[in-house]
This record gives sequence, structure tokens and C-alpha cells, in this order.
Amino acid sequence: MRSFAALMGFIAAAASAAELPSPDLTAVEPRVRAAIEKELATAAREPDSASTWGRLGMTLHAHQFDEEAAAAYAEASRMAPRDFRWTYLRANVEEARDPAAAAALYRQAVELDPNYAPVRIRLASALEKVGLAAEADDHYREAARLEPDNAVAHLGLGRLAIARGDVAQATRHLERAYELSPETQAVVAMLSRARHRAGDRDGARRLAHAARDLPPLLHQRDPRRAEVDLLAVDSESLLRRSKTYRETGQLQASLGELRRLIELEPGNAQAHFAAAGVYDRMNRPQEAVAAARRALEVDPDLTGGRAVLAGALFKLGQFGQAAAEAERVLAEDPADIHMLLVTTMLAMRENDVARALERLDRAAGVGASDTRMRELMIQLQLELAEALGGAGLYDDAARRIEQVVETLERAGAGDGELQVHRRLLARYRERARG
Repeated sequence: MRSFAALMGFIAAAASAAELPSPDLTAVEPRVRAAIEKELATAAREPDSASTWGRLGMTLHAHQFDEEAAAAYAEASRMAPRDFRWTYLRANVEEARDPAAAAALYRQAVELDPNYAPVRIRLASALEKVGLAAEADDHYREAARLEPDNAVAHLGLGRLAIARGDVAQATRHLERAYELSPETQAVVAMLSRARHRAGDRDGARRLAHAARDLPPLLHQRDPRRAEVDLLAVDSESLLRRSKTYRETGQLQASLGELRRLIELEPGNAQAHFAAAGVYDRMNRPQEAVAAARRALEVDPDLTGGRAVLAGALFKLGQFGQAAAEAERVLAEDPADIHMLLVTTMLAMRENDVARALERLDRAAGVGASDTRMRELMIQLQLELAEALGGAGLYDDAARRIEQVVETLERAGAGDGELQVHRRLLARYRERARG
């Protein structure tokens, strides 16, 4: 009798279990297929386990099988309705496809864990998309209370305040977001709008120009969502995670993702190239050179590879090799501003003023949209102006300062910064007149 009851229980559990998702794995990388098939097999063995269904959903979610992931999360939620993770992650899947459905699920998730700030922010974002601004404001405000240093919450509050015409409130929150995340386009561009609304036209213009060079998105800390991302094993996901870490200043974590990818795919030129860039940012030029050379061995035509190699060789003091690589880049792309500036510095080292001026004029003609390149170009202009002025070539020195002023004006620099260089320009012009 007991064995019969156990059998009936097993049959009932099997009947109530949802059908396993059947993602199309024909075009995925072999290790992605292996990861998903492993989780499908586990779910087939353990059809009554909420955590098994949730893990399956996370693995599918990590590899962009959104419809199948949503079904797996729904089954996990059915089995464990009080488990925050499955409702939250299911809402995350729905976010891009159906903001209204996502908002409904995020509301449920908030009830399960009202103190998790990222769910408040995601709910607020979904509510914004469906036109429920007042409710969105409430959740951004609660997220900011839970995490006072959350730049995404302050950005959301500032954006909503601008929309309703409350410039003072918008400015307060956006200034705070800017303090917390000054290197994000979304924050800087929105603060520019607030400054413009407040009547600060110069400040708005400077910020608008600065925003052009910045990474577009503000990455928020979300440990639950990060657990999904870490399950992704395809090369694009590893490169994307590395880029996210790099843009948020987490260079060691960025390098870790690239090393993992290189271990999986030693012949991935993009991985070696990205690693060279990270090593360069970490001021480890020897490793940057090795990584760039490996990338070019794999793909000799890799876009950007020789430029990174030339820059790293310059930092190592291998000036002849740096010059050769830079000239190869410029032969193919005469407007590569990075290489124009590298060859300017090489010419200055050799006291070849004419060549340095020619390369710097070309760089100025191209214009630098990247902040670091612009700052380097200005520095070189000022150094050359000083050298030319010291040699009594005041007209030439004045021309350098004119280009500095033009560059700063295009970048939206403030009057205070411009006045310093305008005064220097006036002095050189006065000396040129005798």
C-alpha cells in the first residue's frame, strides 16, 4: 500500500511538472550547447525541484534564450512562490519585450524583498516606459533611501524631475549622480539638460561636449542579475563583460574575463586585442605589447591592433619599432589621431620641429573627440609653443596657442580655462609684433 502511494505521488508530480523548454541549439557555440544541455538533463531528472528549474532559467537567460528562460523561471516560481529570485529574474527577461508585464512581476518581487534596491530601480524604469511617472518616482526615491550612493536612482529622479519641470529638484539629483558617476554619458548629458533649463548655457554646452566621449550606459550593481551574467560562456558574453568592467574602472576583473576567454579560445584575436588595451590602461606596456603582437599573429589585419602596439612600444621606449608600427597605421588611415600624436611625440624627441608641427597640424585638423586624445594634443601644442617661443619664433608659437583655444572652444571649455590661453596667445602676438 505504501509503495502504491509513493508511485501515485511520483505520477502526480510528473503530471504537474511543466514541459521542458526546447531551445534551438543548432547555431550556438559547443560549450554553450553543453552548458544548456547539462541543465536540461538535470531538470529532466529533478522535475520537482524549484532550484533546478531556476538554474535552468538562469542558464538560458545568460545565453539570450529569453522565451525559454521565462518559462523555466515561471515553473520555478510556481514551485517556490516566496523565492524572490525567480520572480525577479523572470521580470528581467520580460523587461525588453513587455514593460507592462515586467512592471507587474517587479511589483511582486518588491513585495517579496522590499529592501533590494535594484528591484526598485528596475520597477521604476519599467513604470517610466508605460507612463506611470509618479509611481516610478516613488520607487526611485525608495532606492535612493536604501542606497544613498546609487547613481542610477539619482539619475532616474533627476530625469523625472526634468520631465515635470522641477529644475531645482532635477539639478540636485543629477549633480549627485554626477558626483557618483562623472564618466557616464547618460548622467552627463542629463545634467547638461538640467543646466540648460536652469539658464547656465555655458555649463550645459561644456557638459554636452564632454558627454560625447563617454561610455553611454550607467552600470548598476545588481548581484542577483550578475549571477545570471556569470553563467554565460559564449565568447561575445565574455568580451561584453570585460568591456563593462573596463568602462567601470574594474581593470583586474576585465582582464580576468579576457584570460578566461583566451584559455577557452587561444586563437581569439579580439580577446588578445582587448587584453592589450586593458594592459595599456593598467600601465603594463610590456604585457600590452605581447598581447597586441599575439592578436596580430592571429589576425594581421585586425583593426586597431597596430595602433595599440605602437602606443605600448612608445611607452616601453622602443621608439624605432613604435615609429614603424605608427607609420604602417597612418599609411592605411592618415586620419588616425592617436598615431598622429605618437609620431608627433617621436618627432619632438628627435628635435624634428618641422615634422612635429606637420603631424600636430594634421591631428588638429582631424580633431579629437576622445577626451584623453584631446588632452594629449593640447599638451603637445603647449610644449611646442614653449619651445618655439623660447627660440624666438613667436608667430609659430602663437599659432600653436590658437589651435589650443580652438580645440577647447569646440570642446565647450569654460571662460576661465579659455582666458588663460587667450592671455598667453596675446603675449606671443605682442612679442611677434616686436
